[in-house]
Amino acid sequence: MQGSQTALEKLVLRHQAWIYNIAFKMVMDHDDASDITQEILIKAIKALPSYDPDKAAFRTWIYRITVNHVLTMKKKKFEYRINDIETYVSLIEKLPEDRACCHPEKHLLEEEIKIGCMTGMIMCLSRKERMVFILGGIFGIPDTEGSEIMEISKVNFRKILSRARKKISPHVNDFCGQIDSKNPCCCANKVTAFLSLGMADPKKLRFHHPSRPTVKDVVTKKYKQFRALYYEPFLDLYQQQPFYDPPDTTRWLRDILQHRTFREIFNL
Repeated sequence: MQGSQTALEKLVLRHQAWIYNIAFKMVMDHDDASDITQEILIKAIKALPSYDPDKAAFRTWIYRITVNHVLTMKKKKFEYRINDIETYVSLIEKLPEDRACCHPEKHLLEEEIKIGCMTGMIMCLSRKERMVFILGGIFGIPDTEGSEIMEISKVNFRKILSRARKKISPHVNDFCGQIDSKNPCCCANKVTAFLSLGMADPKKLRFHHPSRPTVKDVVTKKYKQFRALYYEPFLDLYQQQPFYDPPDTTRWLRDILQHRTFREIFNL
């Protein structure tokens, strides 16, 4: 009995980091992402008795639950605040510049602003475009697997990914100084503005986690195949972002599994 519960716990926890990182990039907020991850894990646990390994790999199955949940959930706060890329880029562009900024944590803040800005651009995509961009463009999941997860054809997966890239890439490639130093927007010059507006705090970094591995460090070798087909310089900026640690849900999950309903379902 204890062995069954431990095995179930390990099975679910193995995928929570990926679920959490998908959720965070979809909503741009760690608290919301934590809630979404728990909601998805509960759905997955409830659905486990119906899982058929002959129909799909477990990873595909649990990611499909993740996708369906995220695409149909209520809008989160940043989805209301950021939803049009022209408006978003214009607001960033209008922030005053301070080329003489000498804040002692300037490098940390520059990275924080860069990652936050890039994440905000994703928020300007529709949810479906955002999800395909995260799966295919950031995590390098190929169309064969991505189409299964999204429950669409491989052709449609590639079309949506292409549409999402085309919506973002002109604004990044022609605007962002991270891509080309000749471009008008430089994160380092915006540090003072972000600090004064309370949009950045070196003691409470929301996006830049220097101790964490990058997405590129974590993704599988399949990314190399994706890169050969779809490489664009701006995608590297997303690959250089942190792969976030999910909140520790071990105690929470154990409490769930101790509930009488779950114990009856899984004969624990």
